[in-house]
Amino acid sequence: MLKRFLLLIFIHLVAATWGVAQVITVCTWNLKDFGKSKTDDEISYIAGTLKDFDIVAIQEVVAGDGGAQTVAQLQDVLNRKGAKWDYTISNPTSGSYKTERYAYLWKTKK
Repeated sequence: MLKRFLLLIFIHLVAATWGVAQVITVCTWNLKDFGKSKTDDEISYIAGTLKDFDIVAIQEVVAGDGGAQTVAQLQDVLNRKGAKWDYTISNPTSGSYKTERYAYLWKTKK
């Protein structure tokens, strides 16, 4: 999935060079301990904030404790807000403090 995401970015960059570019809005957000501890209300708030962007990167997705499932839940809520979204999640990092993942979400039309 990450390769697919990077390929999409590359295609958009090539299209921009050829003069057929479209505006793409990008957001990156550190959602501390993003996992099953997030409530439905918090997920709804996050989706409401992100829905107008085209590409989103989320840091601190917990490697365990429901991180991947919470990203899927966020995608579902975003899909219900009017656009089709897809996502990918990185492998866990390996650090001395704790492991975490990164999630990338994007509107499929963009």
